[in-house]
Amino acid sequence: MNVVVAGLSPREEAAFGVFLGRNMKGWSWRGVPGGRGAELPAADLLVADLVSLGLAQWSEAAEEQLLRSLSGSPAVLLLPAHDESWSRHSSEATRRPSLVWLRKPYGTQEMLSALEQASKAHRSPAQPPVAVPAPERAPVALAARTPSVQADAPARQPPSLAAAVAAAEEDVPSLKPADLMRRLAALPDPDSHVFLRQLSAALARGEPFEARFTFQHSMIVDPAQDWVASNTPLAVIERVCQSDALASVVTLRELSSAQALERAQRLGMPMRELETFLWELAAVSLDQNPTPSASEDRPTGQVKKG
Repeated sequence: MNVVVAGLSPREEAAFGVFLGRNMKGWSWRGVPGGRGAELPAADLLVADLVSLGLAQWSEAAEEQLLRSLSGSPAVLLLPAHDESWSRHSSEATRRPSLVWLRKPYGTQEMLSALEQASKAHRSPAQPPVAVPAPERAPVALAARTPSVQADAPARQPPSLAAAVAAAEEDVPSLKPADLMRRLAALPDPDSHVFLRQLSAALARGEPFEARFTFQHSMIVDPAQDWVASNTPLAVIERVCQSDALASVVTLRELSSAQALERAQRLGMPMRELETFLWELAAVSLDQNPTPSASEDRPTGQVKKG
């Protein structure tokens, strides 16, 4: 499933990327800027913030603009927290099942239910685009804090997706940065596992950074936002964790949060949850506890500023 996210802030985009990677396996996403009149690209599913699209309050012109921007694509539409104008005035054209309304702030389970409902419209046979209706409209009631806009929809959402995700999340192994530091400190050789020690020290600073493996391959981490993105195969990173010789050629540099997110998106790096990623690295190196060769160099690996 190809998702386009429109009008979210960099922090919201980063959080959404981590959320999608953990909960919707096989789905991909990309962000596009908002702005009134923004052209939204074709996608299997759209997630659009109405405030950033200049459509926070309903009007005939706003509804017509929204329907033109969506071009018939299924969408999860994020409503502002306190505005009720879309609930009071929106027309039959916005009540089709492919449009799911979600009021901010929303929780993880609410977004999961909204994505599942909208994705059903994508899996269903294609329907012709809904024409913009005539000016005279009968008001419809949109639920204040539910993803559904169908007037006759049952109050209880199907539990299958949320229940499956909740059960899966309980089994997902993870390792916090502080736990990684404690495990490294407990090793008998304080100079072993050079890359993991570099990584742990950079995580302790709490600032985003990039680890460069080659000119074209790197890994970007934002500890505060709990995500990691990389265009480097995981098997390569695991080998670097196990070899101090390979770790000696890795360079680290600090980034700002905006730089980290922009660079990860520009290079097309998929985002992952940081703690799950750390567990995978520890599982193939610390748990197996490979012994480095005595002839390998063991640099200190300082993080460069800027």
